[in-house]
Amino acid sequence: RLKEKLKRNPSEKVDTSKWPRPKTPQQVLHHAIKGGLRSFILAYGVRATVNFLLYLIRVFRGKAPLSNILAASFKNLDSIRFGAMFGSFALLWKGVNNGMRLYRGKDDRLNGLVSGAVAGLSILFEKKERRVDIAQQLFAVYNAGKARDIFYFKNGDALLFAVTCGQVLYAYTMRPDSLPPDFYNFMVKAARVREGSLLLNAKNVRGSPVTAEEALSVISKFNPTKHAINVVSQIPSDTSVLPCETLHPWMDGCHATAFERFVKVFKSFLPVYGTLHFAPMLVLRYKHLMKDPATMLSKTTIATMKSGAFLATFVTLYQYQICTHRNMFKAGLIGNWNSKYLYWLAGFFCSYPAIFFEDKKRRGPHQRLELAYALNQS
Repeated sequence: RLKEKLKRNPSEKVDTSKWPRPKTPQQVLHHAIKGGLRSFILAYGVRATVNFLLYLIRVFRGKAPLSNILAASFKNLDSIRFGAMFGSFALLWKGVNNGMRLYRGKDDRLNGLVSGAVAGLSILFEKKERRVDIAQQLFAVYNAGKARDIFYFKNGDALLFAVTCGQVLYAYTMRPDSLPPDFYNFMVKAARVREGSLLLNAKNVRGSPVTAEEALSVISKFNPTKHAINVVSQIPSDTSVLPCETLHPWMDGCHATAFERFVKVFKSFLPVYGTLHFAPMLVLRYKHLMKDPATMLSKTTIATMKSGAFLATFVTLYQYQICTHRNMFKAGLIGNWNSKYLYWLAGFFCSYPAIFFEDKKRRGPHQRLELAYALNQS
């Protein structure tokens, strides 16, 4: 079955009649160089534009000087690496694929298989520690198999995302040292649970005693309410579960905290998602934008709102599950149970429903990002 699926089906909807087909080695080389340069310019342009808009947001928030915006955006080494990776991929793929077609006298998927493998060397332009990009290739196996009906399961992309998120959220709460510092700082900022509270909880889950004085010294930095101070001051040294007041000491009530978390995360990351959606449209689909601006702008705005709702729902559901566990402990429904694997399960069950807010075509990037960090810390 696999052999049959790898054969090119004449009834496929893709019309290749207008594809350029170089007929000499010189034409193959010219076509490959031209495609590589075009890919470099587009990839570099998208990355630099995104950097520019994100830096502009920092300028508006008073966190960066305007004088450095051009250097930080267009002279950024990451933008050049990004462009070089895509440019070299196009160069190698076009060169090898067309070269094999001329040499073998055939245009089949074997050419694509070999040229894709060779073009994968373009990843060497990226930094060694950027396993995110390398891990993207793993999901290509599932997506390619799904596209060719080799294997498939319903909502498989969402399920894969949830499994990897479980591992990442476990690391976030129990093993933060195993995550890249930048990504961990992003998670702390997005989840809005202070690092001191996270470390205190990890210590408690692993069986080390936490005194009321230690807990008070942590929450005192986060503008705690009188109720939170009162609850935390009465924590017994042998408690197996720290109360919710150590996780959100600045606000009383788990329902109010969940609502506040959703609103603040949505509001905080909407400009970021707006940049990620609008920048590619301006660079890659400018002609479509000029032809039908109303449709393009409305679709991109809706996609931005969906992305904001995805992250806000993700964070809120995770927080709410942890709060529910605390409230069940307080009610005596679960005894002293506070397993470290609870935080893996909470990550799974918050991410699976949240990802459905995103368009299906946007789930792949989330999958690849989470898988990469899961592999980094596993």
